[in-house]
Amino acid sequence: MKEKLVSISIPTYNNVKTIQKTLESVKNQTYKNIEVIIVDSNSSDGTLEIIKGFKGTKVYNYEGILLGAREFGVKKAKGDFVALIDSDHILEKTTIEKSVKMMKDLDMLLFYERSYHPKKILEILYDADRRLTQNYLSDFIEPIGGTVLPRFYKRKILVDAFKNIPKKTFPLCVAHDHAIIYYEARRISKKVKMLGSEKYPAIWHQEPWSWTNLFKKTYRYGVTTRKLIENGVYPQILKSKNKGRKIKWASLGLSVKSNILRAIRAVPYLYGYYTGKNKKIPNL
Repeated sequence: MKEKLVSISIPTYNNVKTIQKTLESVKNQTYKNIEVIIVDSNSSDGTLEIIKGFKGTKVYNYEGILLGAREFGVKKAKGDFVALIDSDHILEKTTIEKSVKMMKDLDMLLFYERSYHPKKILEILYDADRRLTQNYLSDFIEPIGGTVLPRFYKRKILVDAFKNIPKKTFPLCVAHDHAIIYYEARRISKKVKMLGSEKYPAIWHQEPWSWTNLFKKTYRYGVTTRKLIENGVYPQILKSKNKGRKIKWASLGLSVKSNILRAIRAVPYLYGYYTGKNKKIPNL
């Protein structure tokens, strides 16, 4: 039988420090019937030059921000399945192969995610947060404010989900994009499981490499959250996602590190939220 086509859609904006490893991990997949779609929002830092080194990659310019870039990538996708990957992700080499096999009875798939080689304090805190939320999946998977969210979908599910997202959402959203997509997909189907485990993750995340990078990224989340709330977009998701993590006594170390990270991120997030009323939404 001919292998089903998998479309991997990756939005980018000035990701020169991370995109190389992302595309190398896609190139090295054991599953080969893959198309790679890059949706770039006017990168100016050398990102596009790196992408040109990967033959067969389809690159599109998109004048917009993250949620719209996700939709644009899905519209360009020709695969039976679509993986919504970020430009700072690293796929384990068998992730796509295993995903296709699991999707026989599913419509969506979560990827167990760890931080990539966590050594610095920020990387260690992020890794703890990811492990906590995924190890206690039932507490964090619900579409209302879900933290653990699918990245691999049947294309038809994604197409239908995007149709149900209010149009006014697209020019506002550079955060909560996966939660919004999953919220609408979950209204269509609840056939979802996870690929990978703490010991054998399906994907690694190249975390913010500096405190400045963390500040800028989380500040952007604060600005976009305010815009979404002011426009009455998915208030049930936004209210729930901004809560702290539940303390898990069986994993107290992870819980403490996770909530330290939440406290650190709260400073730029709240600054962005309360000062971003009249500011233009930052890019991807």
